[in-house]
Amino acid sequence: MLPKLKIALILFVIGAVSGAGIVGVNSFTEDIIEANRLREEHEAYFDIFGLDMPEEFDVDEEPQDVYCRREVKGYDADRETIGEIVFFCVADEDVYERAVAYDKDGNRLGQVFRVDDVNNHGEISTLVAFDGNFEILDVRIVHTTNTPNYVQRIEDDYLGDFAGQDIRDVDFYDGSTGATITYNSIRQAVNLTAANAEADRVLDAYRKVYPEADNYERAFDYTLGCIRYRDAVYDIEGNLLGHVYMAQYDDEGHDPIDLVVAVEDETFKDVVVAREDQASETLMDALDKYRDYTGEHVGDIDIAAYDDTVYDSSITHLLEQSFVRCVEDDEQRELREFFRWATRTGEVETIDNDYVESYQPYYDEDDELLGHVYIGEMDTSDLTDDYSGGLLRIKVSIDLDGLIHNAVIEEINESNFANDLLEEEIARYRGMEGPMEEEDVSDAFSSATYSGDALNTIIEAIYAHNGENIEEGE
Repeated sequence: MLPKLKIALILFVIGAVSGAGIVGVNSFTEDIIEANRLREEHEAYFDIFGLDMPEEFDVDEEPQDVYCRREVKGYDADRETIGEIVFFCVADEDVYERAVAYDKDGNRLGQVFRVDDVNNHGEISTLVAFDGNFEILDVRIVHTTNTPNYVQRIEDDYLGDFAGQDIRDVDFYDGSTGATITYNSIRQAVNLTAANAEADRVLDAYRKVYPEADNYERAFDYTLGCIRYRDAVYDIEGNLLGHVYMAQYDDEGHDPIDLVVAVEDETFKDVVVAREDQASETLMDALDKYRDYTGEHVGDIDIAAYDDTVYDSSITHLLEQSFVRCVEDDEQRELREFFRWATRTGEVETIDNDYVESYQPYYDEDDELLGHVYIGEMDTSDLTDDYSGGLLRIKVSIDLDGLIHNAVIEEINESNFANDLLEEEIARYRGMEGPMEEEDVSDAFSSATYSGDALNTIIEAIYAHNGENIEEGE
């Protein structure tokens, strides 16, 4: 019995040692395999953009910021930089990551999107690369467990067809490839890249103002008014270049387009169209006028006095609102939102009126009266027993000539549809010299008649009182 127990113990020890050794070897080889896989993948990025193959890489192991930013730098044998690939995460969960390639001098070469998919034959990872003109540079498979001969067929006969095409308008092969499942994964990778490449038009627009722009982040969302949001723009090193204000402009006879207003340290830098191919010549000519202010402090720019022919346009208004919002001093920013040259206000005066709550005089630095800011409100359900609406509260500034400088919604309790419509249409009052005619209200609010009537009723009541102010010199 004892000899058998001894043999069993010896065998157990040998098995344990052997097992531990196998685990250790497997763990060691797995690390080597993963390191080799990553190196091959990094080499693929350099090869796509025609960069020399690095002798060694410096790789960030962990993301640097909220963009999941990590850098891979390639060096030659003398430790001279060959190029850099900067990786970012993508909001689209179907895309693994986005990479931007730079040469040794920091020139941007293009972008690569990596898309991972699992099809009926296994895993497949695809890189789709394109340059700054959206021209596809390469489509290649960097990892797959799909059937090797099917993969080889796709690589040899079909991937090369993508090069030179516009990523936004790709002509796919519609016939039988003999490897349909693998090709469909490639098709999906290209389509996902196209969708996200279109989304990155925002960055392309920002580069019209900041050529060195590499990334941006949302600094603030505006729920009311003509400015939709403010973005902070950064270079490749993460340095803040400036801020841009994005607004949608209704270019007459054309689809609504995005205008980008750039301000740096309270200095006007530029105003550009995100998609120039969608803009009218009239709009582009108008923007050229405003560029006369480039480099000036926003507090010194009197857009309204520059050209009476464009004063009533929404371009002027969105520029003024951009200039107001870039002022760091909260009190000054609030003053200038309603009168650009206001430096102080007078006392708030309450009004005994069903639709007008109060008014307040605004003065410039010479203590000259600029006009008045009114607060009015109305319950839209008061208009008829058949309508159960909600409270509408607005704030309106009117100068001494009876011109509306700004009109904003402060509170609204309507349906989402009516809310959106009112927000769009209150902008029509800016630059007007009174309330709308009845037929204009009907046209503007054909799908939200009571809301439109309520808005115009408040403004009529405000104008009635404003006329008294002007006559009495208050």
